[in-house]
Amino acid sequence: MKKVVLAIITIILLFPSLNYGKSEDIVYKRIAVYPSIVPAVKVLETSLKYGWHANGKTYVFLVNEISQKDILLGKLRNYDALVIGASGRQYLYGIDKLWKERVRQFIASGGGYLGICGGANEASMGYEKPSNAMDYLINKAVLRIANVYINDDQDQEWQYLYKTAGIEGGVPIECRLLRHPIFEAYPNDTRIIRYEGGPGMYPANANDKLLGEIEPIAIYNEEPSEKAPLHHWYKKWGKWYMDGNITTDIKGQYAGIATTYGKGRIVLFGPHPEEITMIGGHVEEFPGRSKYTLFREKYLYRWTGGNYTSWGYNWWIVRRSMAWICGIDDMPSINDVVTIFRVPNNFMHMLYIDGRMIMPVPQNIVIGSINIQAFVSNAEHVSFYVDGKLVKDVSSPPYTWKANLKGKHEIMIKAFDGNSFAYDEIEAYFI
Repeated sequence: MKKVVLAIITIILLFPSLNYGKSEDIVYKRIAVYPSIVPAVKVLETSLKYGWHANGKTYVFLVNEISQKDILLGKLRNYDALVIGASGRQYLYGIDKLWKERVRQFIASGGGYLGICGGANEASMGYEKPSNAMDYLINKAVLRIANVYINDDQDQEWQYLYKTAGIEGGVPIECRLLRHPIFEAYPNDTRIIRYEGGPGMYPANANDKLLGEIEPIAIYNEEPSEKAPLHHWYKKWGKWYMDGNITTDIKGQYAGIATTYGKGRIVLFGPHPEEITMIGGHVEEFPGRSKYTLFREKYLYRWTGGNYTSWGYNWWIVRRSMAWICGIDDMPSINDVVTIFRVPNNFMHMLYIDGRMIMPVPQNIVIGSINIQAFVSNAEHVSFYVDGKLVKDVSSPPYTWKANLKGKHEIMIKAFDGNSFAYDEIEAYFI
């Protein structure tokens, strides 16, 4: 609870333009994000650091990470919504009946839930026909708060995760968007969203009076294995040989759904609206190493030859989903104002010496001076703060500020665009 209170105080201090009128003019929604070593979850967390003005009110998402221990201790009660993204650890924690019951009670009592990729699996009824040990593990761990089965086969859809070449991987899949408040301001009926092994979803038949009606909000318009054909490979005597096709079957199934569980609202996505994607291009397979291969040489894939979108290309989907989950009728606009720390890196803590990145460490450590750098898109101006004090305003790139600090400090960047704003924050030790 202390972290939440500090976050609220920090936001009030750092957004003086919001601190006007009566206190009821500002609406804070506290978002708990389940952490992961998967970078996509850090991106998801950053995409939600957002606020907007509408109809005389200002809405602000206050985003904090929440641990397994916090959930077991009942600390979800301090939040309005829980987010689980592309992580596998919830499958292990979900086996714990107390952990599972805490989450289910939170949502049934009115808390919200946003699940993306693995987080969608976790909310579902699991596999209708489990066929291997991983399927049975997931079925034991799932929350059963959304009345859908998942189609996410280890030898099919999951291969688009296991074989990905990191940021270069992922397949841009067209999804058909259906009528829902999340998409009502979007002028088209399709959208390209990055796909990386997530589920197709389809109706289940569970009998739980708390389960709400399933409302499909997005449909897979393309088949991953048709748009980006991948293969199984084996190596013999130093030479690679193709050993069959990887075939997915999620086209036409749900890519996104909205539903309720008790008093709580839920949105699930199989693909990744929080991640950067590419328009155009094609798939390439090549021998390489990744954490999913335990850094052994295997055949991976990358998507290449197209044009990268901005990081915030689909962040409006995440933000509007969260607004709907939190019961906000004044939905944020469709824009992609973004700010992300480049230096220091907010996705991986590093040691810096005179601005040079040296190696990963448990916390950001800066020795000497450093140019604080931000990636910013679609912003009218950007502000840098240290411990709640404005230190620099920037109206055009490059978005940098040279820091000569000592001790532990919190640095925040705010990027403004009309009636909306994005922010990012880091802590670092300066020596």
